[in-house]
Amino acid sequence: SLEPVKAKFPELSYADLYTYAGVVAVEESGGPKIPFAAGRTDAVDGSTSDPKDRLPEADKGSRKGTIQHVRDIFGRMGFTDQEIVALLGAHAMGRCHTDRSGYWGPWTNAETTFSNEYFRLLVEERWSPKVTHNGKPWTGPDQYE
Repeated sequence: SLEPVKAKFPELSYADLYTYAGVVAVEESGGPKIPFAAGRTDAVDGSTSDPKDRLPEADKGSRKGTIQHVRDIFGRMGFTDQEIVALLGAHAMGRCHTDRSGYWGPWTNAETTFSNEYFRLLVEERWSPKVTHNGKPWTGPDQYE
């Protein structure tokens, strides 16, 4: 939780706090040093942001529908297709969780290291449909491993 940091620095906006946390996470995981400047402001409440529009959903039922959904969400933020692909490389960090997306597992073999591993695996690995999870039949959406 970032609340102890916010309590120690109450003048820091949540927008700056979360942005700075991202900067530190990238640097601490071996990524590049990113310049940071404070100055973002917080909205009074979340009424102008629909939670369903902040990040794309993992699956819109078809490849074409999911691609369009990602373009719609990030396009509204001013991203080009090239920038969207670069942004999706953030999947090199972390993992997916069944309770949030229906999918399970790490995106890469080094989920706490900043790298191009996500893209390398997409291109170089041989992918097959997931059929089991923890010794039981996989019942989630189509997933490859």
